[in-house]
Amino acid sequence: MTPTQLGLAGAAQLGLIIRTVTEKGKTTTTRLYVVTNREGERLDATDMLLLRRGQWGIEGKCHQRLDVSLHEDQSRVRSVSGVTVLGLLARVSLALHAQARARPGPVRDKTYPVWSERLRHRPAPMLELLRQRCLPP
Repeated sequence: MTPTQLGLAGAAQLGLIIRTVTEKGKTTTTRLYVVTNREGERLDATDMLLLRRGQWGIEGKCHQRLDVSLHEDQSRVRSVSGVTVLGLLARVSLALHAQARARPGPVRDKTYPVWSERLRHRPAPMLELLRQRCLPP
């Protein structure tokens, strides 16, 4: 059967990960189907598992910060353009925070809530950083 016949046009490889977990004496088995556009000879079973685990890096690095620090899941904005603009600004803010966090200073001042609260009262430093990084000279 081809990927197109399955409704997965562009897929080059299908995989099945069978996970068995025993917790408090109870064993649970789950099946996870994985689809990739990488060719089979370039992606063996170990590589597929590593890619699957790597997907959680996104959740831990960016998505969690958007949910916890920026309360993105609680947003009531529903228009596509509003969500797009707010999402872009949130990610720019996280990128600027990461850059500011790399500078020397007390660790307690490097959290996103402390950084953003300071900028609420004094937005000029972030706006200047944004101007330097994003606008041509």
